[in-house]
Order: sequence, then C-alpha cells, then structure tokens
Amino acid sequence: MRRRRVRSDNTDSKKYEKFRSVVDDNTSLSIYNKGGERSFVVIRKDLVKDYEIEVQPSEAPILNKVLTEPEPYESSCADIKILEDAVFPVNEAIKNVFGDTKDLKLHRIKLAIGGSNTDYVTVEEQDLRKFDVKPTLDGLMDFIKENRESILGFLDREYINEEGNLIYLDCIKKSVSDNIFSIKLKILASMHQRGFFLQQEHKYYGVQLYIIIESRKTDDDRLLEFLKELGIDWELIFFRRRLAIHDWTEIECERNSENLRSYLRSKHETLNYFDVNNITRLVIKNQLPFIVADKMASLLYQMKEERAVQLQEDGYSVTLKKAEIVAAAKLACAYLGIQAEIQYDRDISMEDVLKYEEELSNM
Repeated sequence: MRRRRVRSDNTDSKKYEKFRSVVDDNTSLSIYNKGGERSFVVIRKDLVKDYEIEVQPSEAPILNKVLTEPEPYESSCADIKILEDAVFPVNEAIKNVFGDTKDLKLHRIKLAIGGSNTDYVTVEEQDLRKFDVKPTLDGLMDFIKENRESILGFLDREYINEEGNLIYLDCIKKSVSDNIFSIKLKILASMHQRGFFLQQEHKYYGVQLYIIIESRKTDDDRLLEFLKELGIDWELIFFRRRLAIHDWTEIECERNSENLRSYLRSKHETLNYFDVNNITRLVIKNQLPFIVADKMASLLYQMKEERAVQLQEDGYSVTLKKAEIVAAAKLACAYLGIQAEIQYDRDISMEDVLKYEEELSNM
C-alpha cells in the first residue's frame, strides 16, 4: 500500500535557529536564522569598560517643544579613540574579505570640533547632505586623520524614543556578496540597559558597538572568514553547540523509542513510516545504541536517494526491505567498531542481507 507523504507542520521550524555565544569579556554574538528566509548575525562589543563618555545637560527642555523628534536631556560625547580602535579596524576587515569596491555609507555621526570639552562645535553627516554629498565611513576616517588634534570625540546623533536607543554611529554596506545582503555598524547606548551599567561600571551610558550581518545563510564561507578577521572562533562556537545538541538528543532517543522514531523521520525525509518503524524495531530488539541507529538511517537514506535518481522514482513511496535494514545494522556496527550479533526475523534471507551489505558498502 502506498502511503501518501504529508508535509510536516514543523518544516519551517526546523530551519529556525536562534542562539547566543559569549566570546570574551567584551564580545558576544547572537545568530538568528529566520525560517530559511534570512539569517542575522549580531555581534556586540562592549566599549564602556575601556573608554570614557563625557555627559553634559542639553537644551532639550526647550528644544523638544519645537522639534518633531525629541532629543535626550543629556548630551554625551564619546572618545574618538572608539572609532580608531573599534570601528575602523572592522572597516578594514570588511575590505580584506569582501574587497573595497564600495564604501560603507555613513547614515549617522556627530563630531565635536574644538579645543576642549568646554569649547567645541558640532558637525554631522547631514551638513554634507545639504550639498548632495554622500558621506562614507572611509571619508570619515580620512577626515579624522587629517584633523585629529581638533576632533574631540563624537556625540549622540539620534534618540529613537520607541526603542530607547541613543545612536552615536550608523553606517551600512549593502549587496556585500551573493549571499550577504548587508553589513551594518552601529554604536549605541540602550536606555533599557542603563541600570546595569550604572550598577556594574558606575557609568551613565553603556556605549556598545554592534556589527549586524544580514545574509541568506550563516554557513557562508566569506561570512565565516569575516568572523575570523574579527577574532571570533566560529568553529569552536558551532562545534560546542552541535556536540551539546547531539549528546542531549542521543540521551532522549535512547530513553524513549518514540523520540528515536521522530528524530529519524525528521532527519531523513525519504524514510517513510514503515522504514522508521522497522529500523526502530530492530534497534530495540538488539539493544543497539543511538549512534548505530543514526548510522543505519544515514546509510539507508543514502541508498534510497541513489536508487530514486537511478530509477526515476519517488524514494519515499518505496518501503525498505527488512533484509536491507539488517544489512545496514551490520554495516553500521562494523563502521563504528561495535561488536554486536544482530538478531533478526527468521523469514529474512542471509543471502539477501549479504547482497545488500555489498550494495551499501559500495555507495
């Protein structure tokens, strides 16, 4: 009887993934795969420990009565070394990995120009846009190098009331590569985190650098190379996570055969209901460990895939023979170095088992 293949309700949820990693004392990241449509890597670098922020009262009590967008009631100025030490090296890393054909567009920045913290004037990117000049991060770098002595720092440029974020720097590079849609650099302070920084660092603003990468997938080679350039050991991050998930899955599947069935169906979509039940039945009968069941399913999945291509048939609709499953069990044990005498039903021919063992070995 042919069993109709029904699309699983959790197909999209399999592609969904969200996790966080703490890299060092100042660096953390979150990875979010949005159901296979978009992937986001958000890297946060804490700047509050190493740099000072000067805070003064602003003119907001009066200005906010006439401005469309409210300004914060304090004016804060960050150390210009933040740009030199934390932002410009990221720009160089982007060039090293993706090339320098296009500069990062500068959307938000406000510089303090003058002689001291009590004697300066501000300029911002909007002052250039008035003349249809499009500011870039590279242009900002050159401007700071040529005028370093008179540039005291950079101030909060915009307050986004709905988010509670104070923006100091905002720039973006779009269409970075075939798989990477954009890379954004933002320096901001979150008003929602103010209490934490007051308690931990005794500082009023917790200024942080965010590197936001939007891509088709997170396992893109150039994206991973970029993470390496930033000093992030992505191999260790992914290895730890995969190993932990595998070990936990193994425990749950060995404790409960229903979990094993669900796991095999989820991982190997061409194995149908009867295939999975027969594999699980043989595993339980011989008290085989999870790693053997997983290897068996992988071998049988590969065999069905190859046959489907050769015979131009729907692999899911063809149920595996019991002899094929026994052959996969024997071969899986041999591959994994597990000594086991596989017990199986009497109606299964040893000749067939040996034949399918040879077929599986030659894949």
